[in-house]
Amino acid sequence: MYLAAWIDANDITDTQSRIIVTGLAVILFLWLYIRTARSFKSAATARLDWLQQTLGLYSRAAGLLDGDAAVDSPAEHEQETESLNLLLQQCKAAPLVTTELLEAIDAYLKERDSSRHTQLQKMLEREISQRIREQSSIIRSLDNPGWGIGFWKLIRPAVPFAALVLILYWCLQLYQEFHEQNIPALSWTSAELWIRFMSCLAAVISFYLAVMTPRKDSTKASYRILALFISAAALAHFAGLTAAPYILAVQFILFLVGFGIHPKRSRRDRPYAGSTELLEISTEKERIKPEK
Repeated sequence: MYLAAWIDANDITDTQSRIIVTGLAVILFLWLYIRTARSFKSAATARLDWLQQTLGLYSRAAGLLDGDAAVDSPAEHEQETESLNLLLQQCKAAPLVTTELLEAIDAYLKERDSSRHTQLQKMLEREISQRIREQSSIIRSLDNPGWGIGFWKLIRPAVPFAALVLILYWCLQLYQEFHEQNIPALSWTSAELWIRFMSCLAAVISFYLAVMTPRKDSTKASYRILALFISAAALAHFAGLTAAPYILAVQFILFLVGFGIHPKRSRRDRPYAGSTELLEISTEKERIKPEK
């Protein structure tokens, strides 16, 4: 009874409740925005640290490879070889080392001929150039971003809050339509409402993944495009509730298309000239070649 009397005495009007909900929404938005913006900045800073560590190892290894051919004294050559071996092993543990470079280092450590030396040297120079370009791009985006990048960095941290609002909106809409229209649970209209809800939920999740997934962690741009198409398909719900099953079917088909995409094999995954994979293939062809 005391609790009921306290509630009656402290009755909250509709205006007050709207102010409270708006205030909580603003607090939630600011928290998500600041947290997401900090996570993006920390991810870029971590990427810069990895680039600096990798470039430091690669540059020293490239310098030793350049000076390896100029050493004439056997004692100096042996000392340079030991230093180069240690540095190449450290390069194999670099944060951003590629599969192609790992294979080239292993091939050079096994067979120290001039072709392996030249191949490893060119590969290191190419990797250094790529990492320097990436490092410059990240530094420009952090210190002096262009208008487009700056605007995108401004609105991107708001995407998690927008996704949360959309999910809550579709949940409330589903509840209100069932509550106000007294729709039977076992009816085609009920099924269409649930289908529309799942379709819109899939659209929000797909859009979130397509926008928020970092480029460096994304598998291929084709999957990102497919996710955007899945999200765009939900716009057809404006046509009415009867279109919900067809829209969900289209989204499901687009989802299945992702399993059938076979992206072009990346350069780092393809065997390079002189790689162990190609040597094994050549040896096998020579073995099975018929004698003339």
